[in-house]
Amino acid sequence: MSDADNATVIAGAMRNRNLTRSLQMLSGIIAGIVADGQLQDMEIQFLSTWLSDNEEVCRYWPGSAVVKHLREILADGVITEEERSHFLQTLLNLVGSDFSETGSASAEVAALPFDHGVPINLRDARICLTGEFLYGTRPACEAISMKAGAIPMPNVSKKVSYLIVGTHVSPNWVSTSYGRKIMGALDLRGRGHTISIVPEKSWVEILS
Repeated sequence: MSDADNATVIAGAMRNRNLTRSLQMLSGIIAGIVADGQLQDMEIQFLSTWLSDNEEVCRYWPGSAVVKHLREILADGVITEEERSHFLQTLLNLVGSDFSETGSASAEVAALPFDHGVPINLRDARICLTGEFLYGTRPACEAISMKAGAIPMPNVSKKVSYLIVGTHVSPNWVSTSYGRKIMGALDLRGRGHTISIVPEKSWVEILS
């Protein structure tokens, strides 16, 4: 390996370490902000300023999702109580586990039958969304998926290539309505049909 190649590898490793530290710092900041179960205007502004000063974090999950919510909240210059409550719950869910490592809202989500690392190609692919998404409402998630070339479907079927599961998932997912879609996907796969079950984090990374 040449000196130039060595320098590139070292620089890449340093960027990864810096990004990891920044994501961990974001986790700590959010944990501190929501520790009292309240969310003040100055705390929202502080988080917005910190993310503006650390733009690289905004390009990766979950920083990308947090900054998206912040932009929506601050767009009109008025923070409503509904926006405050929803954003607080979103942040509380995020610090429920080491999200910089897992991208999950809770430790129990890891038990879901995700196909981690599976190649995802949304172009002309039929997808089904299930669960509550950190990214936004179901219509918003479907709209951005369609923009990427995907075809959202209301239910899993033989024609669906990907079941995308939202970050906010209950530990008792098996007994929920979105859990039935997951079980349906597993049943289809057991009968030889190709369908991948992927977390919101992977979906967001492809969109990015």
